Amino acid sequence: MFSENIGNDYIVIQEGTSEGTQVKYKKDGYWYKKDNRGNEGRAEYLVSKFMQFTTLQENEFISYEEGTINGKSGCRSKNFLDEEEELVTFYRLYYNEVGKDLSKVIANMNTMEERIEYVIRFIDQSCGLNIHAYLSKVLTLDMICLNEDRHLNNLALIMRGNDFYPAPIFDNGVSLLTANQSVNWNLYN
Repeated sequence: MFSENIGNDYIVIQEGTSEGTQVKYKKDGYWYKKDNRGNEGRAEYLVSKFMQFTTLQENEFISYEEGTINGKSGCRSKNFLDEEEELVTFYRLYYNEVGKDLSKVIANMNTMEERIEYVIRFIDQSCGLNIHAYLSKVLTLDMICLNEDRHLNNLALIMRGNDFYPAPIFDNGVSLLTANQSVNWNLYN
């Protein structure tokens, strides 16, 4: 476990489109996330530990460490991007290419299969990348770990120059029933 005091000048994100959005900091090669509800950091840590025992390769997911940030619980992970790389979320890529909110576009489709195929086709046409295997891995993990917060801002690609690669699986903080208000986490501490 780590314990870090971080000033506000390291804050990168305070708000977002996610139900589980946490305060995020970037400092000394690490990303830090303060818990928003109380146990996202623990869920990130446990899910990343679980992934170590799967067929996923080490570069296909982010490993998280549980700890405290300014006296509050949270987690951290090493920055996985090189200096010449950029993380591009599916949401941002679609907005930049089409000028529309991808979540609203796919919400008008009748079935989940149509939505997934639409996103796969869009990424293939825009980036020349087949993400079918990537999505299968992410969605399978989400099903196993009960991730209630997978959305288009935590599905992403890494852009290096003009090339794109699937990002490692990240943001599993609203897994393992952390969003279930009926669970009394104090029983497990």
